[in-house]
Amino acid sequence: MYSAARKIQGRLNDVNFLLTSIAKRDENGDYTPEAEKVLDNVSSYTRLFHAFLWSKFATKNFGVLSTTRGQSRMLSRGLMTQGEFNALQAIDQRAGAPNACLQWIAIRALKGMKDKDGGLKDDESFLLHAKISELRGTYAGIGDILAGRMPLAYTHIVQILVDSFLATAPVALYAELGVWAPLSVGILTLFYSGLLDLAKIFLDPLDNDGFCNESINMDIGVLIREGNAGSTRWKSSAEILPF
Repeated sequence: MYSAARKIQGRLNDVNFLLTSIAKRDENGDYTPEAEKVLDNVSSYTRLFHAFLWSKFATKNFGVLSTTRGQSRMLSRGLMTQGEFNALQAIDQRAGAPNACLQWIAIRALKGMKDKDGGLKDDESFLLHAKISELRGTYAGIGDILAGRMPLAYTHIVQILVDSFLATAPVALYAELGVWAPLSVGILTLFYSGLLDLAKIFLDPLDNDGFCNESINMDIGVLIREGNAGSTRWKSSAEILPF
């Protein structure tokens, strides 16, 4: 799950890096107004895609972003435009906001390449398609990871097994250890119950089932903030050229 999340971040950075490198510039080396508009649009769409992606899978903490109420709040905070909000509300909700935003990224970039005054050079359309297709495949794989995890029925059986073992341990150990039995039971409880809790956390990487309470887990908020920062990093870093 962690590797897939980082790969998604990487492909989003690749798209913004690629478009920045083929953005048209004037005689002073500055972005043309058309190029600025394309880069800003795509950066906005990548931020929306990344947020809606995790709202689809990390439903406990971010699922509200996929609802009309959540998107209305994003609109009021300036995180999306009225046009983007209207488009998301008009599409078939079964299609999903992440898929819509991913299509926006591809179509807006290709429009910038194909139009005469689109702001992008038509040099890397094939590579752009490859990066977006790889991004789509990795994103779709998140659902497969969650669907293919260990059945919770098996976890329930292991829970009963561990509880039964720890409950009978004092009686079983007393004959051998005497007064030291309580200490031994404490050590067994620490390791066996601790390993079981750790297994539950690994079984629920996005904390949708509440296994990660009061523990270190995969913080989706950090991933979204890093993605937001990366959406504008490449445009800013290439804004002034030394040649």
